[in-house]
Parts: sequence; C-alpha cells; structure tokens
Amino acid sequence: MTNNTDMIRDLRALTQAGMKDCKDALVETNWDIEKAVDLIKTRGKLIVNGSRSASEGIVGTMHFDNMIAMVEVNCVTDFVARMPEFDNFVTMCLNSLAESVQNNTDWDSKEVELETARKSIVSTTKENIVIRRWWVEQKFKPESRLSSYVHTNSKIGVILHLLAPTETVAGSKEFESLMEDLTLQIAAMNPIAISPDKLDPTVLYRQKSIFQAQIDTMNKPVAAHEKIMSGKLNKWYSESCLLNQESVITPKVTVGELVENLAAKVSGPIQVINFIRCQVGDGIDKPADNFADEVVQMAENPLK
Repeated sequence: MTNNTDMIRDLRALTQAGMKDCKDALVETNWDIEKAVDLIKTRGKLIVNGSRSASEGIVGTMHFDNMIAMVEVNCVTDFVARMPEFDNFVTMCLNSLAESVQNNTDWDSKEVELETARKSIVSTTKENIVIRRWWVEQKFKPESRLSSYVHTNSKIGVILHLLAPTETVAGSKEFESLMEDLTLQIAAMNPIAISPDKLDPTVLYRQKSIFQAQIDTMNKPVAAHEKIMSGKLNKWYSESCLLNQESVITPKVTVGELVENLAAKVSGPIQVINFIRCQVGDGIDKPADNFADEVVQMAENPLK
C-alpha cells in the first residue's frame, strides 16, 4: 500500500470517500484514478465536503500587445489543478480579462461563458473552483517594457514593469536580461515594495512598533535607541524591498546596484515602475489533513 499512498490521498481528496472505499476502487480499476472516481460515484460513495477551502490551483499569465494579464484560479486539490481542463479554463479567463481591458470595460469573472465552463469543471471534479484574483499591467510609454514569469509548478507568477531611458535601450539584450533577473528575484524573495519610500505607511508603522517593543526590552541607553532602530529597519529593508535585496543571481550585489550599473552603461536612468507577485493560496487558511492518522490506523487495521 505504501507505494500507492499518494493515489489514495488524491482519490480521497477528490471524493471525500473513506480510505477503504478509495483503496478498493483503485484496486478494482487497476489504479486508474479517473476510473476510480467514476466507480465511487456509481456506488454512491461520493461525499463532497463543501467546507474544504479552495487553496490549491494555478496562476497564469498572458501577453496581449501592450499589456500582461495574470489570474489566480483556485481549486481544492492539486490533482484537479494539474488537469488539462483546469489549465484551459485559466487560459479562457486570461483571454476574457484581456478582452475587457481592450474594450475599456470592467471584467466580470462571472460572465455567462466563464461561469458555464467553471460549473462544468465543478460538475466533473466535485470541487469548488474559484477565480480568486486578477491583474492587468499596461505599458504607458514606448520606453517601458513588461515581462512575466511563472514558476515551473505554476504556483507563483510575477509581472514586472520597467522604464528605460530610450526605446532602443528597452529593446536591448542587456535590458531584457535585467528584466529576467528581476522577475526571478521577485519570485524567489517575495519583496513587498520596490524601495523603502514605496512601503505602505501602515505596514511600516506596524514594523517600527514591533522593533520599538524589542528595543524597549534590551535595557540599552535611550540615546542608543535611534541607532538600533535604524539598524533594524535597514536589515528589514534588505529583506522586504526589491531594490535593497541582495541579488539571487549576482551575490553580494543589491538589486538596486544591478539597475544602477546598467543605467550607467546606457547613460540614462532605469526605473522599476511596478511589480506584481502572486502565490497560489496566499492568505487562505488551509485545513489540517488527518490523512497521516488514517494511514497509521490502516497499518494497525489492514484493509482486507
């Protein structure tokens, strides 16, 4: 059973049927999970738990002329997120979103065509499917450039918008390489702002309050508090602000220095206009799974 534990887990997540029913169905269908789902449905064992959170899914991006669209679509299990039908639905959402922007209209994620397709997947998988978040970034000058990156597991997506000093620089290989480095940086290091001056004032105030509470317990002279606060903030900036972070591509060099180095080479300023980072399920509480406990119980009471 050990070698097939993952398949039993997937089938259980898809159907919410008991582990014995899942194992029996898989054995009977020669471990074909799609046939096993149908078999459980036929036997009336399917119990869909609507309370399970849709915290899995994928993020998708697509380029359209002078813009990039990005959407996060959620489901309950990673098994469904890997289905071709689910991926096609994400593409459908991206096309619909871009069309709305091009027509200068607000996007309705519940428009008839999308809702029909969503309900079809729900009907097939018995899972909740949610179009959770979406973004569109548009160029505003010929000198600006857009880039996107989706990690290989489709769980992290990034859109980056840079402004070059000239259109020629924006189209150069060096500028393209910088954009690739920065999108990877954002995906890997999850900055929350471009630079300290772009931080949300509420977030900055909260972080300063935390640091001040820490300083108050240090039993240090009041005269030293300002210097300690400055040191803590600079360290935090180096972790949370893109331009202050150490480059994951070029160690011991900050992202800001990489940008400045290229700017000096092309004799003109390069500006990070905006970035957007999406991680699937971010901020969603995921319910604890008692699958491990059930495996132990199965070991103690082997299924016949």
